[in-house]
Amino acid sequence: MIVIGIGEYAVTTESGESIVTYALSSCVAMTVYSPIRKVAGMVHISMPYYHARSSNLKDNLWAYADRAVPMLIEKICNEYNCSKSELEIRIYGGAESNNRLDMFKIGSRNVEAVNKELSLLNLSTIYSDTGGNKSRTIALFSDTGDVSVRCLPLKI
Repeated sequence: MIVIGIGEYAVTTESGESIVTYALSSCVAMTVYSPIRKVAGMVHISMPYYHARSSNLKDNLWAYADRAVPMLIEKICNEYNCSKSELEIRIYGGAESNNRLDMFKIGSRNVEAVNKELSLLNLSTIYSDTGGNKSRTIALFSDTGDVSVRCLPLKI
């Protein structure tokens, strides 16, 4: 089992392997699977858009939808010889806070940004389990591309 956290990704071709991320709330996990080449990938995205910093801080580009979506697609296509047309893409997460005063709506903004980036790549999801107010733990299985989802209510 490969576990990824916020702003992390993994790709595997190992038979019998799974990629897991825990407790998605406003974050979005995007899974990408090639049934032809048995390539499985996942990224855990926390923010919709990257904004360049003027300081010397090094940001993790994998945490931002506008960077992570194209980077994962490019990695899977270029390094694993997959074609975009064979990819099965699913997204999960994007929950909203139970706090009615939450103005930021990061969950829905993350979902919107992921879908926008996929559209710019002429791609779309085959499945989406987003929104609401539940925490999702997901596992992507390398042999089949199946995804299991466990949900718990958010305690925000």
